[in-house]
Amino acid sequence: MQAHLRNVGGAVLGYIAMALVVMALFTGLWLVIGAEGSFEPGTWEVSGVWSLATIVVGLLAGVLGGFVCSKVAVDDRGLWMLIVLVIILGVYSALNPLAGVAGPRPDEVGMAEAMTGAQQPVWLMWLNPLLGVAGAWFGSRLAKGK
Repeated sequence: MQAHLRNVGGAVLGYIAMALVVMALFTGLWLVIGAEGSFEPGTWEVSGVWSLATIVVGLLAGVLGGFVCSKVAVDDRGLWMLIVLVIILGVYSALNPLAGVAGPRPDEVGMAEAMTGAQQPVWLMWLNPLLGVAGAWFGSRLAKGK
């Protein structure tokens, strides 16, 4: 029973670590490049820079999540729980994207409004869970020294 709880705890803590690093890195990126660098001109479509950053951040978050999970979990079942969680939430997110904000994007946009208005390409929404899974697997191997 204790091993099972540690595996569940590892998966949950791994996912929380992923979410925190995503929030921190995207907040930092927003502060550096702002709306001008985050979106295509006059639209809510994310820029190429933001899309590339999404790929890098997704991988880094996955690595950290897998690392944390493997340090807490008793065995690889914790990692598999994390992977299933990433897939389920990633597929849900891809199938149910945020509605976004209608109309053209104003020049001045706050970070909260950008988060709700941003429109990612469909391919990127489906790539996100795969990046999380690949990163988590790699991070778990790092934690185990393999």
